[in-house]
Amino acid sequence: MNITYSYKITKMEMAPSLDSLTDVVTVVKFDYIGKDSDSGYEGTFLGSIPVGAPDPSNFTPLKDLTEDEVIAWVVATYPSWDHPQEQIEIQINNQITPKNEDAPMPWAPEPPVPPVS
Repeated sequence: MNITYSYKITKMEMAPSLDSLTDVVTVVKFDYIGKDSDSGYEGTFLGSIPVGAPDPSNFTPLKDLTEDEVIAWVVATYPSWDHPQEQIEIQINNQITPKNEDAPMPWAPEPPVPPVS
């Protein structure tokens, strides 16, 4: 497997006022996406991290943040990337070799066919 990883910030939570600062990001939710260039399949780990107390001397207001800055917080703060990478690899392997597909129930009636209009 040859997996390339990327990030997408999906949501942020904030405190309108905290430590005499306004619009302070408190939680970042993100997708950690791995794409296998060998198979073309990808997997996604949904993550969330709390953001530490703001540093007034190095504070960027919410309206001035870029996604790259927030991704840098995530990368620097997330405790370990081992588990997310394992989960992505499992997702990709399950697509390459499915093991838990929905099975038809032989005793179930066929679903009704909608009438042709």
